[in-house]
Amino acid sequence: MPEPRDSQQTLVPELSAVQPLHLDVVGLMQLSQPVALIDAELGVIAANRAFLSEPCLLEPGSQSLSAQIVVALGKLDGMAGGFVGEVTFKPSKGARAFDLLALSLSREGNRLLFLTDHSIDTEWRNALIESRARFKDLVAISSDYAWETGADRCFTAISPKGLAGLGAQQLIGRLPDDLLDPERPAPPVLPFATPVPVNGVSLWLRHADGRSLCFEVAALPLYDRKGAWAGARGVCRDVTESQRQKASLASKRNAERLFTRITSIFHSQANPDDMLRVAASTCTHGFSANGSQILVTTTPLVKGITKVVLEVMAAFGSCGSRSETDQAVAQLPKARGDASRIVELVDWSLLVAPTIYAGNLIGAVLLWRNRERPAWTAEDARLLQNVAGQLAVAIQQRTNYHVLLDVSRTDPLTGLLNRRAFYEEVQRRFHRLRRSGHLAAMVYADLDNFKLVNDRYGHKKGDDILRQMADILRGNTRSVDLVARLGGDEFAVWLDDADEEVALRRAQIFMMAGEVLEHSSGSADKPLKISMGIAVYDPTLNEDINQFVSRADAAMYAVKRQGKGNFGLAPPAKPGRKRS
Repeated sequence: MPEPRDSQQTLVPELSAVQPLHLDVVGLMQLSQPVALIDAELGVIAANRAFLSEPCLLEPGSQSLSAQIVVALGKLDGMAGGFVGEVTFKPSKGARAFDLLALSLSREGNRLLFLTDHSIDTEWRNALIESRARFKDLVAISSDYAWETGADRCFTAISPKGLAGLGAQQLIGRLPDDLLDPERPAPPVLPFATPVPVNGVSLWLRHADGRSLCFEVAALPLYDRKGAWAGARGVCRDVTESQRQKASLASKRNAERLFTRITSIFHSQANPDDMLRVAASTCTHGFSANGSQILVTTTPLVKGITKVVLEVMAAFGSCGSRSETDQAVAQLPKARGDASRIVELVDWSLLVAPTIYAGNLIGAVLLWRNRERPAWTAEDARLLQNVAGQLAVAIQQRTNYHVLLDVSRTDPLTGLLNRRAFYEEVQRRFHRLRRSGHLAAMVYADLDNFKLVNDRYGHKKGDDILRQMADILRGNTRSVDLVARLGGDEFAVWLDDADEEVALRRAQIFMMAGEVLEHSSGSADKPLKISMGIAVYDPTLNEDINQFVSRADAAMYAVKRQGKGNFGLAPPAKPGRKRS
């Protein structure tokens, strides 16, 4: 027996030292795997039952090896035996795969073939490969990105196309936290390091080009055999556009609700002035502004008008100064059409919209925000533009209302208050005097011999005289006083906060100013003059309004009976019963 080559070698002898081997034919027949004895011509001498039961190993209707085995044996390149490799058969009922081993026998040219059937293993492997490919395709279809993190929370695997503008190689070994958008709120637990399964988590990442992207993430935690957290695995898809569309739709719906609420509230007001006041309040709250102003122009933007003058008609909340308002209003003529615009001042950010009616600028709405509030958005601008369209109608209604109100309260010939409007206002002031305790005076005036002017010169001259009389009274009273034409050639003046001395002095002024009327007399012996009666109201005497008016009227007729062209003071009122 040969000696081992060194002390480290095994004491097992080599096969060459063994006596010739004899095969146990019975044992070969009982093997579960196919075995066959072939000659030098590749003819089958004998085979066990397992071999004979596999029709694919033999050519149909013969005892010759199948072509696949013959081809495989040719790969031995002249060697008598050895491991040939895998031989695959693809019959109609399913693929079969065998590992082929050829052993050389002592008889020249004879070989023993051993085949190991691993068809099931191959099918399983192919099925696994196909399943993995299918799963990979499904992941790619159902999500934009797949990823995995390790125990250090860094990326260990990611889809080939990368994430947020970075390639897969750039992300491996990198913390996902570096991708987060710092300007967006992050979830309490990041999906990349989640200890529990999560689904539908919204996560904002900053793209490599600076854009903010929203991803919807689903993730599962990974644990090692000891139960320690070992990372996470998940998928995510880019839902930025979907989120923007949802946000836009929600913003539009909110704007519609806000628009409906704002317009319904101020349209519910019957009085146009109240409508504008309520609109200013509603806009302030609806737009989360510090304050708002609604302005009305006295010079509609029509041909020939080069400067627009706007006056604040309603305001609510905290607004800027008059000069700041003027700065914002100055931007309006530069705006195109009815578009709203943002005006930035030192301490304020304003959203300004013109109110256009029938193509004319009739007002504007200004919303004020200080620097602590959010910046105006495009949606705010669109909403205010729509609100301004409704306000334009409200402003025009207010204008029409006041025109009608002025017509109903004004004498068309002289422009003075008419009888109804005068007594309504006197009644309000009369009640106010009772509470304040102040004095007031009433002057009744009548033109003497006025009928002769009409008879001699005509009614046109008479109308001129009435207008001249109105100018005399109006030009010699204060803005707080009331002047009215009661009808025909009768006039009345309410002197606010006037005692007997003030009333008499005012009557003297009226008489002096009225001397110019004598030049228009209808007859020299019957000159055109003024007769006036004066009554002073003292709230301590508890006189009612009818008694007060009657005293002034009686004083005027007393002057007429005494020769006309003068004024007289009514005697004081008698103390009346105290009113509760």
